[in-house]
Amino acid sequence: MFFYTYILSAVAAFLACLLFSPPAIRLGKRLGTTSAALDPEITRPAVPDIGGIPVIIAIGIGIASAVILLPDIIAGYAKAAIGIGAGTIIIAVLGFVDDRRQLSPGIKFALQIIAALVVVAFEVKIVKITNPFNTAFELGFLSVPVTVLWIVGITNAVNMIDGLDGLAPGVIAIAGFALFTIGAYEGFPFLAVIMASVFGATLAFLHFNYPPARIILGNNGAYALGFIIAASSIVQPVKASAMMVLFVPILALGLPVLEMLITVFRRAAKKRKVYLRDTEHLHHVLLSLGLPARVVDWIFYAISLLFATVAVGFACGEQRLMIISLILLMLAFSVAMFLLATYVKKKEKI
Repeated sequence: MFFYTYILSAVAAFLACLLFSPPAIRLGKRLGTTSAALDPEITRPAVPDIGGIPVIIAIGIGIASAVILLPDIIAGYAKAAIGIGAGTIIIAVLGFVDDRRQLSPGIKFALQIIAALVVVAFEVKIVKITNPFNTAFELGFLSVPVTVLWIVGITNAVNMIDGLDGLAPGVIAIAGFALFTIGAYEGFPFLAVIMASVFGATLAFLHFNYPPARIILGNNGAYALGFIIAASSIVQPVKASAMMVLFVPILALGLPVLEMLITVFRRAAKKRKVYLRDTEHLHHVLLSLGLPARVVDWIFYAISLLFATVAVGFACGEQRLMIISLILLMLAFSVAMFLLATYVKKKEKI
């Protein structure tokens, strides 16, 4: 029965996003809630930046459809669902206002922390962390700050990769499908239904956001997607393996997490403020080399798929093989980044 419920949630979210995105495009144009591409390599006119609205509505419809068909699918997790829903609304409103007013980093981080604390107040928090060998470390009094750091970090990591048409929705669709597979395998329908809905909604939105985009997520959508994945991935059933606690979600979101870490270290090394936007992300570098936006998107999709495959492999028990695969993946990515950076520096000197 769960199988059909998962299909229903994904299909319902997919169709809902297809249905609500065109009106959102028209509404955005009528209200003037549009944004032009910030990077010179992206040549397209300003488009509506309220894509988060149809995506969030579609995810909600996907989850609601599953609950209507099978109410027991979130039995015991109603409180967590309310907390995640309330936090998502706060973070989406924050993103919408930020798109209009360009809020200061301090205000944004403060409101993100508040949204994360709302989730914690509904007893969604990380009580232990794990390593690749399936052992856990209890956090104790550090549970709340670690939870807030995780949610705020992933929220911003997803927003950080939303710098190119089609990039964030595609990457999140892949990560969402991986986490859906893991949730279904682990017998965790709460996670599986949410991630099936995320997968369906983002896949449909990609139809409108793929280069050249007709609508973009905006901060409201990027923040909301990151928040939903971050919060729902740490709600664990009692029977879940230790591996599911934080480690596997980090792997499934490997590309956004890695991009965020590289960005923070890069900016810190250059003595820049880590929260200020720049044009040195990996997709910026690839675009500056003359690669078309669609090619850059597919490079990121391929990398995300590799991380997602490793995450599913870990959760399904092939841990030794996946550890080797993860090491090789990280080495290959590091070498590629080094070679790319070297090539760009040589090109700039010419």
